[in-house]
Amino acid sequence: MADQFPDYKIHLQRLMDAFTRSDKIKAIAVPKGNSYLTTDEVCCIQKGVFSVYMNQGERLLAYYEGQAIIGLTNFYSEPVQFYIKPGKTCTISTLPTEEARKIIKEKDLYQSIGYVLANNTTAFFHMYEKVISPNNYTFIRLLIMDLNRASDAIKDSITVAAYIIKRSGLSRSYVMMVLSELRKGGYITMDDGKLISITSLPERF
Repeated sequence: MADQFPDYKIHLQRLMDAFTRSDKIKAIAVPKGNSYLTTDEVCCIQKGVFSVYMNQGERLLAYYEGQAIIGLTNFYSEPVQFYIKPGKTCTISTLPTEEARKIIKEKDLYQSIGYVLANNTTAFFHMYEKVISPNNYTFIRLLIMDLNRASDAIKDSITVAAYIIKRSGLSRSYVMMVLSELRKGGYITMDDGKLISITSLPERF
C-alpha cells in the first residue's frame, strides 16, 4: 500500500511470523483465475500480486503486492467478507480468529495490531475518497494516478481500462473514450493497454 506508516513493515512482519508459526495455521493454494472468499478467519499472504474484491457487486477494492494480513478487524466486529484473487497461483495461510487473538495476547502484539489496522484504515479512507469524487472524469483521473503510483508488477498485471472499470463500475465505453482522448493529448502512455507513464492529467475533461 502507498503512504505506509513508519515501522509498518516491522510490525506487519512480527504479526506474520507469530501467526504462521502456529500449529493451527492452514495453507490453501489458490490458482490464478480462482478466488478465495474470506470468512471469520485471519488470512496471511506472504508474496505475490493479488487483488481484493468486495463480496457483493464484484467491485475491486485494491491491489496488493508482497505481504498482507486480512481479517484483523474480525477481532472487534462482525466478519467482513472479501474475495482474494491472485495474479498467479499463491498460498493463503488461514488462522482461526480466536487462535490469532490468543497469540496476540500471549506475545503482547497489541502495538503491532494497532500499526497494521491504522495503516489499513488510512488506505481504505483514501479508497473512499476516490469513490465520492464529484464527477466521473475526476474519478478516472484519480484512479489513473493511483495506478501510476503502484509497483511495476501491479501495473503489468492489469490494463488501465480494466483497473478503472473494476474500481469504479463506470461503463466500458466511457472509460475507453476518456483513455483514448488522454492518449491522443499525450497525457498518458500505454503499451498493450497497460500504463507506462503519465505526464500531467488535465483537471477537467
